[in-house]
Amino acid sequence: MSTKLENWLLALVLVVAGGLRWVVVEQYEAAHPLADRPVIDERSYDAWAREIAGGEWLGHEIFFQEPLYPYALAVLYAAVDGSPTVEREWARRVHVGLGVLTVFLVARLARRLFGPGAGLVAATFVALHGPALWFPVLLLKENLFLPLAAGFAWLLSFAAESNARRAAWFAVGALGALGALLRGNMLVLLPWFTLTPFVVGWFGERAWRRAAVASTCTVLGVACVLSPVAWRNQVVGGRFVLTTSGAGTNFYGGNNLDNPYGVAKEFDFVRGVPKYEAADWRHEAERRTGRTLDPAETSSFWLGESLRSMQAEPFFHLRALWRKFRLALGEYEVPDNHFYDWDRAFVPLLAAPWPGFALSGTLGLAGMLAIAGLRRRANPWPALAFFVLYLGTIVLTVMSERARLVLLPLVATFAAGWIVHVCSRGAPRRTGAFVGLVFAVPLVCIPVYDAGQRQRDLDERDYNLATVVLADGGDLLRVRTIAGALERRYPGTPRPTLLAADVDYRLARRVLDDPRAAPMDVARARGELERIVAALDACEPRANPQERFGVTKLRGAIRQYRGEFAAAERDFRVAAEFDPEDFEVLRRLAVSLANRAMQETEPAAKRSALAEAVLLFDRLVARAPDDAELVRLAREVRAQL
Repeated sequence: MSTKLENWLLALVLVVAGGLRWVVVEQYEAAHPLADRPVIDERSYDAWAREIAGGEWLGHEIFFQEPLYPYALAVLYAAVDGSPTVEREWARRVHVGLGVLTVFLVARLARRLFGPGAGLVAATFVALHGPALWFPVLLLKENLFLPLAAGFAWLLSFAAESNARRAAWFAVGALGALGALLRGNMLVLLPWFTLTPFVVGWFGERAWRRAAVASTCTVLGVACVLSPVAWRNQVVGGRFVLTTSGAGTNFYGGNNLDNPYGVAKEFDFVRGVPKYEAADWRHEAERRTGRTLDPAETSSFWLGESLRSMQAEPFFHLRALWRKFRLALGEYEVPDNHFYDWDRAFVPLLAAPWPGFALSGTLGLAGMLAIAGLRRRANPWPALAFFVLYLGTIVLTVMSERARLVLLPLVATFAAGWIVHVCSRGAPRRTGAFVGLVFAVPLVCIPVYDAGQRQRDLDERDYNLATVVLADGGDLLRVRTIAGALERRYPGTPRPTLLAADVDYRLARRVLDDPRAAPMDVARARGELERIVAALDACEPRANPQERFGVTKLRGAIRQYRGEFAAAERDFRVAAEFDPEDFEVLRRLAVSLANRAMQETEPAAKRSALAEAVLLFDRLVARAPDDAELVRLAREVRAQL
């Protein structure tokens, strides 16, 4: 194949890759119910980026999450300087460009290792990979990490050549350190790559000296990137932390007795709001240890909890590690905050049968297993080591579709190497390549989960959508339909019951607040409130702490609406024990206290309730000074006191 033809074909693949991703973004923004409602990690990165763009460039505490993506997002937001919707639209289109860059870098990597044909095949794999088409719509760090990982693999392959300059090894260290500021997995791998010069097969005169110089250059590259981050953590946190303080919690998240598959999950003691995540992990660690902990000590505690659990239950954890290994290589896209299969229902282009890990993973693993017999142009072992080591970090921590997506550039490269080898005329040892395929097929295609897991994962996304729509005051009937379906599939479980109770309460309020409502409808709505409270009472004993928070918060709101202020106060106090910063809970607690005070006949009890209400209102006004209604209530209660 001529170089000119190769370039034209690659350009065509890049245009197709960019066009498909652009259309997916357009369709997502036009039809997806969460397009302008960032949730969980997306919301965290979006809010963090806006704080940075607003002037908080240094921050106030040690990083809990990797900071590079929100800082990059902040630069984009500051440059665009538009409405939040416009800024997020720009971010998604930049993600499209990063996706095209990933395709190009994968083409260069595969070309270097296996030749021009492999470069085009690998680029096509990535260009048409279903989850890779979908991911630019999400405000998540993997959009930036994918091209970085592909570039790192190419650079590592280039630097491993015996005539590579020292600058190449410096760049390996710098790029790897940037990767550690996107995914903490890379931080674990950096020591291995600083030793790569000693194991890439350098022989001859002064080989060890050259390897030592190259390794030193790699360390300098790492230090140049990570030193400013460590300095910043020291300044704002008063303690040396190289990148983030979340390593221990991340390790515990995938290695605990409540998580037999090691996938992303919620914990009872962690609120479902990312900005509180670090504090909640610390508070629970402090509760268990009985002493105050800083972020680094918190991370160490949770790492120790996992290690103690592994020592006590080794066979459980070995089975969990094996399941994570299978899930990391399997065809199923394990959801995290988002789910590829669920989002496809809202994006017409994604509904097409795009190839996924079933194809690229099978052929990629076949290529890796048969690597010794494949035709190649350069040393593939550094890239293969990157794959194995990164896969190991996924298996040791938390498995999810976005963690596994980072393996795509390497999987596509080795899949292309396998295809080119098998299709080449006179290729030796084709049998060995097909033996690799025999081992790869069951690893990828035999399911790990039972048949109902996909439905449970879809239901989880339906539930998340319903809570977002409910919080935004959206279509109550749509939410009620979702809640009803979940109640039928999971009878007696607290979360669907709580969701249905919340929407039923709002529907009953519509009737009770309507002065034109018929007496019969009013009586029916009042009976509905009684039924809702009874349903909440029944599900409370089965609820975990997070669900119990929702139960007491909603039951308190109903009791407050009915004028049962003492009972409402008790509910809000219980809710505030779980989330002492929840604005709505504190506001309702203050209102309940003030109204209960008006019902008190004992002067001392009345004054005590009013004094506590005033303190709460003062805290709330300090957080929301522009809330006119809140300021008015605070003034009235203070006057009564």
